[in-house]
Amino acid sequence: MIYRVKILCYYIEVLFSKLLHLFGVWYDVSIIPIGHYCYVPDNERNKEEPFDGYWISPCKYYRGMKGSGAACVYVGFIGFDICLGDQCKICGQNIETIEKN
Repeated sequence: MIYRVKILCYYIEVLFSKLLHLFGVWYDVSIIPIGHYCYVPDNERNKEEPFDGYWISPCKYYRGMKGSGAACVYVGFIGFDICLGDQCKICGQNIETIEKN
């Protein structure tokens, strides 16, 4: 039951985003991570709680669901897209590559 309410909230959030787009209002782009994915590694947590994988900090606009379902509030998309399920960006914002020192 709680999962269904959560999904309903995601649908409402995406529909509200689409409504804002109709009026020319877009969310802030500066909080979208740089790179080709909807996340950045959480270096602090990786140092404190290491395990076989690594911890990430997802984009504020990314909403994950069970399976490969996901939503991007920035774009206003919700569905079962394989790329979005793998947290690949579909918004096209901040795609610049990260320079490694």
